[in-house]
Amino acid sequence: MTRVDTTESLILDRIAARLRTELGLDARTCYVSVEPLAPVIPPGGPWFVSVSLRDGLFEPAEQSRLLAPGAAGNTTAAVDFTVTAYVRMELDSAAHAAGLLGVTARLADASRGLLERKRQILKALVGWDLLTAAGNEVLRSLLFATRSYRPVLVRSDAIPGLALGLLQVDFRAVYDWTAGRNAPALSTLTLAQLAGLSLEELAGLPLDPTEAA
Repeated sequence: MTRVDTTESLILDRIAARLRTELGLDARTCYVSVEPLAPVIPPGGPWFVSVSLRDGLFEPAEQSRLLAPGAAGNTTAAVDFTVTAYVRMELDSAAHAAGLLGVTARLADASRGLLERKRQILKALVGWDLLTAAGNEVLRSLLFATRSYRPVLVRSDAIPGLALGLLQVDFRAVYDWTAGRNAPALSTLTLAQLAGLSLEELAGLPLDPTEAA
């Protein structure tokens, strides 16, 4: 397999696809969301998962022809994303205390509790690469988790007696937006074009036209 450049759209799509496969979910119960917030009307099933994009960082040195002439124009991104697990809970009329007990029970449940769902999500993503449709790898380093958050209880305003227990885990994906060979090759430039370039710009150009594709 060959590592290729990619986009954030493909990264999110492949993360969601992997979670669906590993967790036995579908497009309705595992989806990409702009914000990691509980939906007003949750989908059916005992639990569901959302994937949300967070902040990212770029590597300035790799974008500089002066500092990295061999990789001029390359844009490496380290982007964080949040996976949120939601577990449905039915609450009785005893209000707050019952709700907390319900969360505690679901938290410790060995088969469907929030902590078990957290373990399943970690197992599905940590240490894995992401692949294109052609089977090529897209990450510069394997997926890794960066942070987890405490469980939260969210009561549904739309469905009386329903609450969602949710738990979030942050992950990071490191990848290249471009190959760094998007400049024209030296052998394809005219003398007039070459005369107009600085030494730094010349240093960043590939020699072979095939490297400029």
